[in-house]
Amino acid sequence: MKNFLVTLLVMLASLAEAAELPSLELLRDPEVSAIFEAIPVLESGRIKPLEKVANTRLLSFRARQSIWLTDNGEMSGGKPLVDPATQKPIVKEGDKPVKLSGTQWLLLTWFRPDVARIVPLFKVDNSSAIAELGLPTKAKRDQYTYAEIEPARVTLMDKMKVYREMGSKKLSPEQRMIVQLASSYLDFEMMMGHFDFIRAPFGKGESLPEGVTAPVRLSQSLPKIIEVVKNSGAPMQLPWFQQFFKTALGAMMSGNAEAQLRLFPSADKSVEIWDGPGALIFDSLNSGTVPNAGQLKWLADYEDIYLALPDAAKFKTASQALLTKIQTAAKERGEAKYVGLEQHLIKADYFFKAQWIFLTGFILVGLTWISPGSRLEKTARLLAWLALISATALAVTGVVVRCIILQRPPITTLYETILFIGSACALLGLIAEWLTKRGLGLLIAAVAGTACMFLSIQFDTAEATDNLQQLQAVLITNFWLSTHVPIINLGYAACMVAALISIVYFIKRLLGGLRTGDDDARAMTKIAYAFIGFGLLLSLVGTVLGGIWANYSWGRFWGWDPKENGALMIVLMCLVILHARLGGYIREIGLHCCNLVLGCIVIFSWFGVNQLGVGLHAYGFTDGTWPKIYGYWLSQVLLLTYGLFLAWREGRKVKNRPPVPA
Repeated sequence: MKNFLVTLLVMLASLAEAAELPSLELLRDPEVSAIFEAIPVLESGRIKPLEKVANTRLLSFRARQSIWLTDNGEMSGGKPLVDPATQKPIVKEGDKPVKLSGTQWLLLTWFRPDVARIVPLFKVDNSSAIAELGLPTKAKRDQYTYAEIEPARVTLMDKMKVYREMGSKKLSPEQRMIVQLASSYLDFEMMMGHFDFIRAPFGKGESLPEGVTAPVRLSQSLPKIIEVVKNSGAPMQLPWFQQFFKTALGAMMSGNAEAQLRLFPSADKSVEIWDGPGALIFDSLNSGTVPNAGQLKWLADYEDIYLALPDAAKFKTASQALLTKIQTAAKERGEAKYVGLEQHLIKADYFFKAQWIFLTGFILVGLTWISPGSRLEKTARLLAWLALISATALAVTGVVVRCIILQRPPITTLYETILFIGSACALLGLIAEWLTKRGLGLLIAAVAGTACMFLSIQFDTAEATDNLQQLQAVLITNFWLSTHVPIINLGYAACMVAALISIVYFIKRLLGGLRTGDDDARAMTKIAYAFIGFGLLLSLVGTVLGGIWANYSWGRFWGWDPKENGALMIVLMCLVILHARLGGYIREIGLHCCNLVLGCIVIFSWFGVNQLGVGLHAYGFTDGTWPKIYGYWLSQVLLLTYGLFLAWREGRKVKNRPPVPA
């Protein structure tokens, strides 16, 4: 009987605790998601929707912007998670596992950390790193939950400290994975504790200073806490303050000052930096200054969101009220104008859609080769035109929308160059097809568009940062940014189109579909030659404009920077090809061989110089890029070797040909 009563009391306590937790259905409610997605946030010097912050955080943890609530990882074919509060599977219609968007996952992390800690989240590409921590491993590449990593937390932090002191270049893949995992683990830990300053009351009523109520509502008690801290010589020796400090850390949501959650616009328009719950608390403690009434009201409004739970109606009302207040305050400051447009960009996902339409266009182009002159060929060509025009329009629209959001020209990061050059190559290919009507332009547009859109998505996933970045101070010169940078990148695009034509030329030669002097071969040579001339003009003008900008910004026209050297190499190679062709030193095969070399130089200038880690133009080292560059260069060396063999073979034929009788 006694055991039965104990069990009953435990069950009642569990039910009471569950009753205080918000339902998962509320956190997945489309209305709730829409409210939080639209909240403007200042992060890394740019105002963006909270949806962007959530997607970027999730992308950095698991390389995707959505997540399944499964018990053993998506890669392992997980089953639905069980809600710890209700002991029921978390399923949707048809008893299928639930999939959350980035914002829904963020709300789950904030308001139901009991569930968030058991969701497979941390992507680990090398299971040896998990084994080094002394934890059970899964597949070589899989996801791990916070709860699975937690037993090795101390070991993980110790190893991270040692490995960071070693320097990233000296680390093995396993050690690099441990450093990344530790950083993600700490960030997620702070995110789960974001509302701990309300959720986990510190101290007991009798041990708290007078004027600080329990449970503590900081919007009311923070002035008294600051007063006590100022009057105490060693506040960290006070037990209640230690607990307060620990629970308030999560309010920042990140140890990086640039990544703290800042969503309270200041009423003072001269103050550029917004406030946030964490910033308000710790800036006040560090300075000993009590926040003004307006700041405390912001904190109270933010507290109201959590205190409204688990009542769904009150929660929605409080959330909507906060959103409206932030939007109104930002509008009065003349800020957050393009938050809605950025939300549209996120949902439209132009580049992902363009990738698959480009690929469809490539398949359609392939169908035109099956039966030349037939109805199939004509139909496939028409559909390829439609697909590639649509894909190019999507890609160009995406680039334009990004320009509007950022209020600057489209290229300041390596990611943006991929989008811009990919769109430009596709557009140039379509123009070439419109002028020549030989199918070559369609193929170039399809190949370049598919490759660059795929590469942009892979690059974005690998970087796992906000791909809409604020300008660096040295770049805040829109005239030069809108002239030099687009022109030099259009030069890259034109030269890459010429290189792609030559790649197609040699592949067709290898497959027996082309011979020297054929009508198609001559047409490909003329088109490639035209693009080399166009690329030379753009590269030369872009390089000169860049020198003028460098003189304006850095006080020197030329400094033999790796990026500058790469641009010069492109100009010189184009000049070599054009002069060699005009002088008769190279003909059809020779021109295409030289184009392959030009393509390799463009890839070096485009990607390779960033990997050198030196120079004023380096956009930053990207791990794993060199093998891809080497792979491309190797493929070009093989094609170049084949081209040289063709030139040698045809040269022998001419040499051994009997003389023509007089």
